[in-house]
Amino acid sequence: MTTEVSMPPKTAGDTTKERILDAAFDTLVEDGITGASARAIAAHGEFNQALIFYHFGSVRELLIATIERSSQIQVERYRERIEGITDLGDMVHVAAALHAEDMERGSITMVAQLMAGAASDPEMGEAVVKAFQPWIDLVERALRQVFAGSPIEVFLPYSDMAYGISSLFLGLELLSKLDPNHEQDERIFSMMTMVSGMLENVIAGKPLLG
Repeated sequence: MTTEVSMPPKTAGDTTKERILDAAFDTLVEDGITGASARAIAAHGEFNQALIFYHFGSVRELLIATIERSSQIQVERYRERIEGITDLGDMVHVAAALHAEDMERGSITMVAQLMAGAASDPEMGEAVVKAFQPWIDLVERALRQVFAGSPIEVFLPYSDMAYGISSLFLGLELLSKLDPNHEQDERIFSMMTMVSGMLENVIAGKPLLG
C-alpha cells in the first residue's frame, strides 16, 4: 500500500504576498500615500495586518515592493507592444494607447502617490528611481529600434533621449490626473504624431511636410 504524503502548495506564500501587493496597490490608488497604513491595506485585502509585517517587514517595504512589481508588469506589457516596431509614427500610436490603459488601470495614480511619499523618504525615493530605470532602458531600446539604419543613427544620444522622453511621458501621465477629460493628452499625442512624421521625412530626404 502506497502512502501519499500531502505537501503544502509551493505557491501558498507567493499567493498571499500577491494578495497583499494587490491590496497595497488599491490602497494607494483609492486612499493615497497618507492613507496607506497597515490597517487600511489589510482592510482593502481583507486579511490580518500582521501578514504585512510577516511577509514584508514594514509598510514601507511593502510599498517599495508594490512599485517594483507594478513596474515589472508594465515594462513587460510595453515591451510586448513595441516589439518589432520600426516606424516612429507607429511607436507614438502605441504610446498613446498604453497611456490610456495606464490611466484606466490606476497605475499612474499609484506612481504619483509613491513619488509624493518619496519626497521625504530617501529610501523610498531610491526605490522609485530604481523601478523607473527599466522604463528608460526600454525607451532607449525602442529608439535604437526605430532609428536603426537611418543616416542619423550613429549621432543620436540614445541614453539622454530615453531619459528625457521617459520623464516627459511620466510628467504627462501625472498631469493628466488633473484633466478628467484627458483632452490635453489627445492634443499632445496628435502633435507627437505630426512631429514624428516630419522627422521621418527629414531622415528620408523628403519635404518636411510632404
